[in-house]
Amino acid sequence: MHVASSNDLSVRRGRGASRPADAPVASDARAAHASDPDGYFCAVEEGRICGMVSALVRGRVWYLSMFFVLPGDQGRGLGRALLERALAYAEARGAEIRCTWATLDPRAQARYVMAGMAPRWPIYRLDGDAAAVARLKARAGLGPREREQPCDPGAAEKLTAEVFGGSRADDLAHWRGDGGAAVAIERDGELAAFAYRRGERIGPAAGRDETALVQAVAAAAAAGTGGGGNVTARVPGACSSLLEALVRSGFRLGDPTLFMASRLFGRPELYLPSGPILY
Repeated sequence: MHVASSNDLSVRRGRGASRPADAPVASDARAAHASDPDGYFCAVEEGRICGMVSALVRGRVWYLSMFFVLPGDQGRGLGRALLERALAYAEARGAEIRCTWATLDPRAQARYVMAGMAPRWPIYRLDGDAAAVARLKARAGLGPREREQPCDPGAAEKLTAEVFGGSRADDLAHWRGDGGAAVAIERDGELAAFAYRRGERIGPAAGRDETALVQAVAAAAAAGTGGGGNVTARVPGACSSLLEALVRSGFRLGDPTLFMASRLFGRPELYLPSGPILY
């Protein structure tokens, strides 16, 4: 569902299909299903799945994680019916805030606006090679009161809860189990920021201030590069200091997507999401 719908949108925007039809299911999607099985719904017609939606609840926040209808079945009301069930899941769980990571498809955005979510800021994909990572590391620097070291999971969870506005302990455990390693920035003996890296992907990351967030992302990007290879991150426009540091260091800016929410929550300028499925 994800691949077929995403490729259709990409073709309609003139870029061509970007993923093979047999691409494996993302590990984050499996983790989301494990945490919120009652937030997953499929539209089935004559034994054929033609649409799906998944919603997650983290504390008081409801997040629309995935929402796809096959190209040939769009425009028939299936999306509206699926979204209604995902929103009912939010009400059943007592969520107070609705949010989603939207494509630039006006039809999808219209549905989210009608569901009470307003556009807040773009989210960019940024890709950097080893040279860009080296420039970022030099730009971030560390002061005499700061040091880089492995991150304590409990400290990362506490900081994430403060910045995101709700517990993400299970998600952080999933990312660690999925090959992720976290780098921490300590300042005066206390955690100032951390960032996860899984393969080439950076995120999630959180900081007590924007300077520490940039330092943690730079440290995670530099970890394991070995003088070669690329890294990628999905950076919200709310993280203006991080976004500027990456662009000035030579990271390539990709096409934007859009974060939409019923209202603002947490400290969005201090949180780098893991990606569109778990945020």
